Amino acid sequence: MDKPPIEEKTREEVEAERKAKRAAKQERKKAALEKQKPDGLEIQKKSKDPSTESPIAVDLVKVSKPKPDVPKAAPKKPSTQKIETTKKVIKSNKNKENIIVKKVEEVKPTAKKVNLVNLMKKSTGPVTHKVKLFNHLYIDSSSLVTENKLKINSGRVHPSFIKLGVQMQTSVVAGSNARCLAFLYALKQTISDFVTPEHKNFSRSFEEHLGPAIDHLIACRPFSVSMNNAHKSIMSHIKKLPHNISDCHAKEALETIINTYIYVQIHMAGKAICIAAQNKIAKGDVILTYGYSSLIERILTDAHSNNKQFSVIVVDSAPWYEGRQLLHRLVRNNIHCTYVLLSATSFIMTRATKVLLGAHALLANGYVMGRAGSSQIALVAKHFNVPVLVCCETYKFTERVQTDSIVFNELGNENDVMPREQWLNNRYLTPLGLRYDVTTSDLITAVVTEIAILPCTSVPVVLRVRPN
Repeated sequence: MDKPPIEEKTREEVEAERKAKRAAKQERKKAALEKQKPDGLEIQKKSKDPSTESPIAVDLVKVSKPKPDVPKAAPKKPSTQKIETTKKVIKSNKNKENIIVKKVEEVKPTAKKVNLVNLMKKSTGPVTHKVKLFNHLYIDSSSLVTENKLKINSGRVHPSFIKLGVQMQTSVVAGSNARCLAFLYALKQTISDFVTPEHKNFSRSFEEHLGPAIDHLIACRPFSVSMNNAHKSIMSHIKKLPHNISDCHAKEALETIINTYIYVQIHMAGKAICIAAQNKIAKGDVILTYGYSSLIERILTDAHSNNKQFSVIVVDSAPWYEGRQLLHRLVRNNIHCTYVLLSATSFIMTRATKVLLGAHALLANGYVMGRAGSSQIALVAKHFNVPVLVCCETYKFTERVQTDSIVFNELGNENDVMPREQWLNNRYLTPLGLRYDVTTSDLITAVVTEIAILPCTSVPVVLRVRPN
């Protein structure tokens, strides 16, 4: 036989019962103190109903017989006044206990109602969708929106940065090179429109003027490594400007510095990487690539224009499907392509002869930070003994060290992973869209840079040799 289910008492019920017991106990003590025991008599407790009646009752008991040597003394009868007082105390105790029991019974349904209301609040309240492992990556969007509105309305942010922030937030401008170029062009426009206040230095006043714009961009989307390096390089040149320089000369100097940075670090570096990578493409090669990279697109289109005969396998994955953009552009240039998803990598890798991957950044420990899924491609290629070449400019090299994708990463929009209606009111479902992952150096064959084709472990040497 199954035991009947035990009703669990709420905290309010337990506290009410405890209070009732304490009150009854105190009344018993008071009655015992007020009542005086007569000589040769004892007071005993009654036990008719232990739940409602007071266990205090009075019985008269005869005193034990005296010794035979002493003559018997007549037992003293208790005074009627003392007996009446004890009876009154007993009645008052009974009344008080009955009142307390009634209050406990009244509290029980209200406590149940309170519990039901709390459960309803918990079920209907706002559900927070956060993965605890990546809790440090979430940003309070409401406070950032209000701060950005205040900065924009105050006129401290240049319109070019406002436009760029919207484009980055909506992924109109995506990719390390594209975001860096857009940032530098917005910076040029801000410099050309800047006017130095009276009795102030150009470099310091411009640095103060640029601060809210940088904060606005970071609030829209965190800076990439390429943007960080470009920003540091330009700001170092701004700080080196002489104090007595005029606005016109300062603007001309900074514009030439930005144009030189774009030309040398991005355009010419990409051209040198294209030449080096084309030498590795042989006739009849099947090149596998993942996602979309502007540098990989440039390498493949230039190689096809130089009459290289090869085919391309474009691997793509949800939720952004960036590989479709690369597929459209390659097909437009009459390059033979095959399009598969990331789940079919192990099947299609048997046909590939080389793997070309883009990179978001190269870390100081030789690890490659790229589009989420790149590490899986490199791992499968390593298993099938297919060489993996990572194409990356040296301005994306960073001194940061990272061994996993948890400590530092970027979260994409949850609505891109699945429709908002499916997960918003479901507390057991939390969408997570990580943008980057980290590939270990043992899975990478070589890194193609504008300097040379280098191993991953040579990143610290390049950072030491490269001019600031």
